[in-house]
Amino acid sequence: MIADLDSIDVRILAALQEDAGRSVAEIAELVGLTPSPCWRRIRRLETEGIIKRRSVVLDRRSIGLMFTAYIEVKIAPALPENFAIFEDALQSFEEVTEAVIMTGPYDYLVKVVMPDIDSYNEFVAEKMIPLRVIGDFRTSVQIRNVKEGRGLPLGHIEG
Repeated sequence: MIADLDSIDVRILAALQEDAGRSVAEIAELVGLTPSPCWRRIRRLETEGIIKRRSVVLDRRSIGLMFTAYIEVKIAPALPENFAIFEDALQSFEEVTEAVIMTGPYDYLVKVVMPDIDSYNEFVAEKMIPLRVIGDFRTSVQIRNVKEGRGLPLGHIEG
């Protein structure tokens, strides 16, 4: 179900996705409101769970994270408790920046970001393999970003 959003809500969401550090006054000016009603709308969007959180996007290279890989993981045996073990473990691995359940021959696609290939090898040997629920995995190494995530598309909302 799509939330009940008008065009001002959509413009507020777009402004926040572009730069969550903007002040309420800046957002209000962008969307054609005064700060008070803009702030109330932002609070409502947060309360309703449409805005889950606000965050900062760091430049990974400037903080020494030069290696990004995508790991396809097959859980074996495919028992509910093994999926739970794997998912619980992923929550504690700071190297994992994203993980999703997929269709196809592998169960998960896991994105990891770390300083270098040695860190990756250590991650697999010391964190992944000891879980004892991984039947198979395959890794693809990122060469370069073609397009970085900039938030969710909002054009389909009729606000």
